[in-house]
Amino acid sequence: KGAQNALAVEFRVALSAITNVALFIGLTDQNAALEMPIQASGVGDGITTNAADAVGVMFDTSMATDNWWLVGVAANVDATAQNSAVAPSANVFERWRIEVTTAGVATFFRNGVAIGTAMTAAITAATTLTPVIAAFSRAAASRNVQADFIDTRAKR
Repeated sequence: KGAQNALAVEFRVALSAITNVALFIGLTDQNAALEMPIQASGVGDGITTNAADAVGVMFDTSMATDNWWLVGVAANVDATAQNSAVAPSANVFERWRIEVTTAGVATFFRNGVAIGTAMTAAITAATTLTPVIAAFSRAAASRNVQADFIDTRAKR
């Protein structure tokens, strides 16, 4: 929970291909059913949030702008998505870290450097969250996601 203070999750991931793919890495409130917490809506640079509470980094080639996007949803209200202005490269590992405050504000880091601006109302601080890597191919060909590590931490 963000309310526990010092909530952070870090991933090191690589995509086998950066065409026809959707990927979300981050935290979500959904752990009972399979779902893509946040994905492209298919209209411009809009998003569809399937989770009630989630925060993370998304790459989805159905976005008009094929970059990493910083995304969040708190109690079914979407935070303003941020275009990171950087795109992944196939088979290149990237390290992403998300830190969440007790107020549900998220800060994002790419390869150890802060990126974007602090995202207010990124999640509901009292909601229990779980780390997730969710991906699917938007075409017939398969796509692979390599995860080198996942690190989750919070104060108790």
